[in-house]
Amino acid sequence: MKKSKVIVPAVAMIAFSTAASIAGSVAWFTASRQAVISAGTYAVVKTTSNLDVKLAAGVGTSVDGKTVTFGGRLTDGSYNHTSGKVYQPTADGKAIDQTARGEVDVVSYDATKADEVSAVATSLERATVKVGSSNVKVYTAATFDITFTVNFGAVEADIGLFLNCTGDNSKFSTDAATPITAKGFRMGFYPISVPTGSAGAQKVFADLQESGKCKYVAGKDNYAGTAYTGSALIDSAYSDPLPTTSTSRADALARADYLGTFKFASQAEVSITIRVVAWFEGTDENIVNQALDANYQSVASQLTFEAIELQPAA
Repeated sequence: MKKSKVIVPAVAMIAFSTAASIAGSVAWFTASRQAVISAGTYAVVKTTSNLDVKLAAGVGTSVDGKTVTFGGRLTDGSYNHTSGKVYQPTADGKAIDQTARGEVDVVSYDATKADEVSAVATSLERATVKVGSSNVKVYTAATFDITFTVNFGAVEADIGLFLNCTGDNSKFSTDAATPITAKGFRMGFYPISVPTGSAGAQKVFADLQESGKCKYVAGKDNYAGTAYTGSALIDSAYSDPLPTTSTSRADALARADYLGTFKFASQAEVSITIRVVAWFEGTDENIVNQALDANYQSVASQLTFEAIELQPAA
């Protein structure tokens, strides 16, 4: 992982910006970090009437209604969507840190326990920067939780949860004419609470980068990164129309935008909680030291979710 300047994210729309200075043969910042990205907010939207959404704060974040605010800054790191672990670089940025800080579990902590959230936050802290008159913490990743609840009636049918990527419903955006470091921004979705019979899927949203240039660190010896497989990645080209009630169940569950299934329970509520992880991917070709501060860009994020009735299981 190379180092130099710091990348800063924001959430509900998530805002980011940063700066750095020496390039290398592989991605990651190198040298000492100097850049800082401005924080913002993440907007979480739901458009289906029977889908309720509740947010909970996590590492570096606070919650107000349907808005998550990130008050820190981010620098380069990587997140393994299959294990729920974040990987951090050595001080010189040339390898994954082989100590305990190099591999941090961000999906096992209890968001209702302040000491557990604090312990993970401390493990992800990389520096402190001065912003105006305040000292602001720099993290490798930020987190927050979304609990989705479906209120079932008497008509028996399971419900699928999808990230709506059609049009501009779910998107990362930047004010820059051409995205550069912004392309390295990612959000991961990891189910942390799923009732018996229901299901959750582990996905990564990389709205500004093409799939062929997306990798993640799978372990401490995987500095160069591993390509995503199957339907785990939602990349910049993905904009498939949402499935309908006539879409086969197998096709609906195999989609990249599929996040989970609510198992039918007559006249009852069923909830699934997903932990969202936000970071700048160190293996991305653009997350290297940039000669121009203007190349460290702000990113805004909006997430829109849909609940759609699924065909009966075969």
